[in-house]
Amino acid sequence: MRRSPAVLLATMGCVIALAVLLLLTLQLLMPSRDQADLSTAAAPSPSDSQPATFEQVEEVRFPPGTALPLTVDQETRDQLSAAARAVVDPSGPAKRAVEVATGGVIYFGEIYGKTPDTDVYYVLASIDRLYFWKQQGNGPWVYQGDYDATSCTPPIPRALNAAWGAPFGGGPTPNALSMCTQSP
Repeated sequence: MRRSPAVLLATMGCVIALAVLLLLTLQLLMPSRDQADLSTAAAPSPSDSQPATFEQVEEVRFPPGTALPLTVDQETRDQLSAAARAVVDPSGPAKRAVEVATGGVIYFGEIYGKTPDTDVYYVLASIDRLYFWKQQGNGPWVYQGDYDATSCTPPIPRALNAAWGAPFGGGPTPNALSMCTQSP
């Protein structure tokens, strides 16, 4: 049975309208690339179309200011403990900072800089209170002090706190300055 041109035209118009509606719905529901949450994204890897050779390995970097949560390993825990041991009074209130090597809940993350030398790494260890370390680039870990979480939080960037799932409220201030006193 042959259909009239008007019926065919109406059917084709409905199909096109449904396709456009589907595309608009998908565009509204899917975040754009600049709105994607990078804190849960996997680290970028080199493209398959550009195989890397041993001599030519180019680091793929996120934009400056990107916060990434990281997993702490035992080597990093040991470095943190050594950094605290170098400055903490063994009889003072922060004496348990050295226990980061063997216990505590550790929050470890990175804020990308423009270059690897300007990347900043942060660690918060929750043992009996919050203990705070910082490292720039490949430099040494520097123990920053301890904080009583009931009254204040360490000066971590808001973006990193959000990447960790905001375990420390909204962060102290937008520019990561703490209003707390700490004991080294």
